[in-house]
Amino acid sequence: MDTPDQVSRPAVQPTVSEIVLLPGETEWPTSLSAPSSSTLIKARTQLGLPADSPMIASGHQPIVFHPGIVAKLIAMDHWAKKTGSATVWIVPDQDVLDPALIRVPGMDGDVLTVTSIRLGGEPNELSPVAIIPPIAVRQDLPEELESIGTWLMGYEHESSLARQFASATIGMVCERLGIDEPRLMYASELLGIEAGSVLIDAMLDEPRRAIESYNRSVARFSDAGVRPMSISDDRIELPLWRLEDGGRSPVFVDPAHIEGVDRSNLIPRGLLMTGVMRSVFSDLFIHGTGGDHYDHITEHWFLDWLGQPLAPAVAVSATMRLGFDLPTTLDPDRAMWNVHHARHDPAMLGDESAAQKKTDIVNAINASKSKDDHAQSARLYTELHKLLSRVRVEHAQKLAEFDAAAERAQHARQTLALANDRTWAFPLYSDAQLQILKAEIVGALDGTLDADINGSS
Repeated sequence: MDTPDQVSRPAVQPTVSEIVLLPGETEWPTSLSAPSSSTLIKARTQLGLPADSPMIASGHQPIVFHPGIVAKLIAMDHWAKKTGSATVWIVPDQDVLDPALIRVPGMDGDVLTVTSIRLGGEPNELSPVAIIPPIAVRQDLPEELESIGTWLMGYEHESSLARQFASATIGMVCERLGIDEPRLMYASELLGIEAGSVLIDAMLDEPRRAIESYNRSVARFSDAGVRPMSISDDRIELPLWRLEDGGRSPVFVDPAHIEGVDRSNLIPRGLLMTGVMRSVFSDLFIHGTGGDHYDHITEHWFLDWLGQPLAPAVAVSATMRLGFDLPTTLDPDRAMWNVHHARHDPAMLGDESAAQKKTDIVNAINASKSKDDHAQSARLYTELHKLLSRVRVEHAQKLAEFDAAAERAQHARQTLALANDRTWAFPLYSDAQLQILKAEIVGALDGTLDADINGSS
């Protein structure tokens, strides 16, 4: 890992190239109602949520996320104000993450590079962030990471790494954008209240039926890439994790011995988490495009298993790139074409005499083939190879220039891929840049933005 003072920073000019609304902005529900069910009112009250207004929910992992995730916060705030709703952000703290490692762009000559900078703490590859303590933030962060470092320092007292990063990132984004902070909720909280316990009861009462329904739903939307739960005569996997021994482990039950199931330290997996959120804690859920894809499984599962429809879901995302000011270079594909063809075309090396000789030989080869004179064709092929070998020796310097240009072009390809990366962390963008994103998301939601919006009708 490079230290911050080794990284040369490229000039940037951000661009928003795409906004995605699913469905289109005219189909987002504008009439939302506060819960009337005593069960929902009690559940929301138990977790400190208002029960006298509709609730719009969204969420993401507790990492320093990119502008595509910022789009969900912007959309949630704007739609909440439009519908008179409160907001909540669910944090999947059951995930194993290393949120303190941030990718930062740099320049090495004309080549765009990426450097991973650790904000503090140690690497994590085993433990859910719900059970990792907060990090102590480094004091020598590069300038563009100082702000997020300061926010993280303000939450070093939190009880987990997940809470530290969620509080800092959401707080920082909302302050910079001038939007209201949502109430933060954590996946590790969801099964500890009565509404969560009721779902666990339903699952344990008939685990086979619950998981067969789950697997049918997974199969129906197989392109979402979600694996089914394993199921056999005496062992059924549930969509749960158990937090234990500094890690997480899958939960299996024997349907013949349900009464002995340990219910402690249970935390929902992804589909169950969003199922709880959309059945209990939200009247509208805002996904990103990935979540919108896989959460159709949850909808089908809850309806098939429990006969319970979920709160409506919509999706929003944005592609915002840093827009690096990069030098113009030869197209990589053209450069590789040049390297290959220069070895077989003397004209590309400026040797017109050899080029004409090659043409004559090739014509002679074609003529010998038409006469089925295989011996003559073989002699001519040998002559052609000798000609090209001699030309390559005589013009080695020119070939070396093509090779060098191709190498530079391949570096340019890597640079272009990094330049087009949409996942740079939001602290790398200025306040003004994030305000551009906010204006375009709000404009898209209000139908006033003249842009190509996926999903609009």
